[in-house]
Amino acid sequence: MKKTIIAVLLLAFVCAGLGLGQAKHPSELKYPVLKYDPPDPKAFRTAYAGGLRAYVQEDRSLPLFNITALVNCGDLYVPKDKAGLGTVLGDQLIKGGTKTREGSTIEDRIDFLGGSLSFNVGERTSTLSLSVLTKDLDEGLALFFDVLMNPAFREEPLKLAKARFVEQLRQANDNPGGVLSREYEKLLYGDNALTRRATKATYDSVTAADLAAFHAKFFTPKNVILAVAGDFAKAGLKAKIDKLAAGWKGGAAAFPALPASFPAPEPGVYFIQKAINQGYISLGHLGLQDTNPDYYAVQIMNFILGGGSFTSRITTKVRSDEGLSYNQGSRFSYRWGFPGTFSGYVQTKSSTVGYAISLILAEFDRIRREPVADAEMETAINYYLESFADIFQSSQSTMMSFANLEMTGRPMDFYKTFRSRIEAVTKARVQEVAQKYIHPDKSVIMIVGDFEPCNKGGDKWPGPLDKLGQLRKISLTDPMTGLEIKTP
Repeated sequence: MKKTIIAVLLLAFVCAGLGLGQAKHPSELKYPVLKYDPPDPKAFRTAYAGGLRAYVQEDRSLPLFNITALVNCGDLYVPKDKAGLGTVLGDQLIKGGTKTREGSTIEDRIDFLGGSLSFNVGERTSTLSLSVLTKDLDEGLALFFDVLMNPAFREEPLKLAKARFVEQLRQANDNPGGVLSREYEKLLYGDNALTRRATKATYDSVTAADLAAFHAKFFTPKNVILAVAGDFAKAGLKAKIDKLAAGWKGGAAAFPALPASFPAPEPGVYFIQKAINQGYISLGHLGLQDTNPDYYAVQIMNFILGGGSFTSRITTKVRSDEGLSYNQGSRFSYRWGFPGTFSGYVQTKSSTVGYAISLILAEFDRIRREPVADAEMETAINYYLESFADIFQSSQSTMMSFANLEMTGRPMDFYKTFRSRIEAVTKARVQEVAQKYIHPDKSVIMIVGDFEPCNKGGDKWPGPLDKLGQLRKISLTDPMTGLEIKTP
């Protein structure tokens, strides 16, 4: 108690000495302006043997070494008859072992070192990541490059992996949120590589030779960018990596043709029957790419509309005012090289499905029709300005951000100009992009739920659902076969 009193007195004394009076309200507190300038990617870019590119930063704060290989390779490059190969590759690059090491040996050794080694296959990029103590850097690097360059895809672990993934297909339709996401994308993008799904037949068809051929095609030095950070000297690390990558062969990868245009689905309600007591809902249409000059204004607009958690309009209306949902909002999703999706979303009880949708549609219309408030603009802009430095919280995340910029072909001054572009967004621009990128009249409304109670509605919004647009019932596909499930 005495220490607390002394501390308070000392603080008061210091404040008095600085000419600072005691604040009577938190609004009177003053803080110095925080200034943060993002690092320049060019200062960290390095070239290694064979055309291998890297972003490298020395960081002596902890005795750790981190490295990630970002590979221009993903599910979109998998042939149609081998759908699921990317999932299998993601599991087997490490577990399948290398030419000289069993997969279990690699995993056991990494565990013994207290490190981590993981591999993930995404839509168009794959990542192999290693983290070890600096004292184990040499051994960790050797394991990392062995897995990256020399996977073996042994038959026994491959057989077990395929059986496990086939079994997971049996439960794919049990998750209403997963069904909604899958079918919403299929409706907006059509039948192409973006919406392709594995079946039992395509999983079964994946062989060790398929994996090896896919790996050889895309895992080449010129198709990989490294992100490296930790307790090391750059010159010494370059010598180690050049030696390990010296025998890595392969030129520039040849990429398959990707979808360039997408269908325009008929607006209206698309209903998927599932005997549950809630409705899972997405409504919207295709959006834009993050390379679009309007990206910054769209970010601010969507934060106000439904992306800003409890400060957003949709959350305020649907959750706080009406008490209809714990999960609601809007989002513009982004994907490399393609328009993303725009969607309002909500999860609510069956009787309020129609009412919740009507409220979200009303907010779509309002942000297009009326200028947003000054306070909403201030909150949205400050969110992006104040959270900007989070991208650079660690040296490794910073190097990964730079590697991603180069991989996806975005301007290398993206982060340097980000804040000024956000600050330049005006209320007029918000309304302009809302009118340009939100189209209630062209929106599809997809619902996963129990049709009868959803269609009936409730006191505030009695059904039927076709008041929202033409109603279509969608049959689910059997994940095992990819064929439509016939319902009585």
